[in-house]
Amino acid sequence: MKINKLFIVAACAGTLFASCGQTAADRQRQYSNASLADGDAFAMIKFVGENGNYLVNLADVAAKQSTSAEVKNVAAKIKEAYATVLPELDNLAKELHVGDAQRGVPAFQVPASIGSDSAAAFNDKAFLALVVEKQGEINTRLSHEEHNTNKDVIHLSEESLKKVEEIYKLAGGKVEEHHH
Repeated sequence: MKINKLFIVAACAGTLFASCGQTAADRQRQYSNASLADGDAFAMIKFVGENGNYLVNLADVAAKQSTSAEVKNVAAKIKEAYATVLPELDNLAKELHVGDAQRGVPAFQVPASIGSDSAAAFNDKAFLALVVEKQGEINTRLSHEEHNTNKDVIHLSEESLKKVEEIYKLAGGKVEEHHH
């Protein structure tokens, strides 16, 4: 009789514990906003996500307001490249539990140096200079991640860098050749 009771109690306990699919690590991430990304990967995801979205919004403004073919070409390349980079970055952020609230995207405002709402006031040179600055910083962050220990971060940063490097060159950025 005792063996039957012991068997029933063990079966109930096993069923109860097996039904709890959430691990302690999952609960810790859920309640403490912990991330699986190391500090560099976290900073890269946040920085590239924010600045990539900023460049896409800026490219939309440039495509509508600029009359320069060069600016329109750079704007089109920004939209094309980031159309694949940003969703891949979001997928990596989800895998590493870097939430949207942590990544965040600030509200977009057109810089005063670039212009206002009229096409006559749009400053093509200021737009290209800003793209060179922002894209240069993004390229630096992505290239830095080739030393990360997470293979998914390394893969994403290498693939993303291939897609966005041309934007820097098109906008007038000077690329230094690296000799290893």
